[in-house]
Amino acid sequence: MTSMTRNRSLRAAPLLAALLLLSGCPWKKENEELKKQNAQLNQDKERLEGEATAAGAANTEMQGTLDDVEKNLEELRIKELKVIRTSLEVTKEGKAAPSKKQQLLTDIAEIKKAVHENLEKLALLEKQKKAAMKKADALGKKVTTLERLIDEMKHQLEEKETTIVALEEKVLSLSQTVTTQAGQIQQQQGVIETQTTDLNTAYFVIGTKKELKTAGLVEKRGSILGLGGNWKQTGLFDESKFTKIDIRTNTEFTLAAPIKKVRILSDHPKESYEIVASATPGTSTLKVTDAAAFWKQSKVLVVMLPG
Repeated sequence: MTSMTRNRSLRAAPLLAALLLLSGCPWKKENEELKKQNAQLNQDKERLEGEATAAGAANTEMQGTLDDVEKNLEELRIKELKVIRTSLEVTKEGKAAPSKKQQLLTDIAEIKKAVHENLEKLALLEKQKKAAMKKADALGKKVTTLERLIDEMKHQLEEKETTIVALEEKVLSLSQTVTTQAGQIQQQQGVIETQTTDLNTAYFVIGTKKELKTAGLVEKRGSILGLGGNWKQTGLFDESKFTKIDIRTNTEFTLAAPIKKVRILSDHPKESYEIVASATPGTSTLKVTDAAAFWKQSKVLVVMLPG
């Protein structure tokens, strides 16, 4: 190598070193920038993965709520059918036992409570849905489907609520009808019982000639100058002077006189009764053998004994 060439090389070395030094600065900056970007990308990746995990958990939770509401809807359908069936049976019968009416009201109250609880679950789900829509577009598409399902279930629950309110009104109306009917039936029963009692009520009096005459119940008719004549009823009826009886149970009357001394002044068919001697000497017993025939013409029995 000539001295001239050597000199040129020596002069070029510092220039090359300077060029290398100058060119190394931007490469270093770019490398650092890339590192920063890579770190940022890693952070974004971790954040997105966390959001995706949270979104997945939220979606799972919301789906679980939907499944729970759907299951409850099935149970409500069964309970609703039971209430409708019972209500129809009661309406068909025209009356309801207190226990059946109470069971209907209890079942309706349970359905109403379940409907309200499920509507509250759907309201909470709507809040979760709005929060989830802010997370990501992909999740937003899932939430759109979720929104449709929520609206559908809300509609079903609201329909059931309307049906249950109508059923409740029907049961209460039926209850009023039954109460009214029960009052009418009770009133009718009272009238029937009163009529039955009246039909089976009779009065009797047993006394001596003197006692009956003093009471104004008998008198002697057809006598001439105090001779002859027959003892007859005056027609006077003073309830205080008679004994009230039920002809269904009172069929025998004890008479303090022998058979031949007993006179039946009231009008009763002879074939409907008999007078027999009693175990006690000087007494007898009037036995009604055909109550319907005996009391048919008169509900007042007047028996006169000697004395």
